[in-house]
Amino acid sequence: MIEENSQAADLLKITSRLIDVLEREIEMLRAMRPSEMQSLQQDKIMLAAAYESAINALEADPAAAQLMAPSVRAELHEVTERFHRVLSTNEQALRAAREATDRMLKHIVAEAQKQQHGPATYGPASLAAAGRTSARRPGVSLTFDQRL
Repeated sequence: MIEENSQAADLLKITSRLIDVLEREIEMLRAMRPSEMQSLQQDKIMLAAAYESAINALEADPAAAQLMAPSVRAELHEVTERFHRVLSTNEQALRAAREATDRMLKHIVAEAQKQQHGPATYGPASLAAAGRTSARRPGVSLTFDQRL
């Protein structure tokens, strides 16, 4: 019974740490600081693997769940429910950040294409006005509002 409680305690600890990492990632996404998420990735990968291993260990011994104290089982259920809610929120935040990035890139590409279709130089003496289309186009200059 001590081993089973140890397995449950390990799963509780791992799940709680994984929830913390996911919540920090959500905060970074909402604050539009995705570059800072890289610092969490190693922990996230390690904790996800440990979570999977702990779940598999408990599932491999169904009798262990039966031997758990009701309070431990209830805490495990509560933490698991919280984990699933945070995981869902994390997925939504990742999807929203990806969609925002995609929209921003589409706007940048559209603006760059608009600028590329204009004359190569200004005024009536421009190469485009003179019928010379092989003029080298200047670089594209863009500015954009970073607020969503």
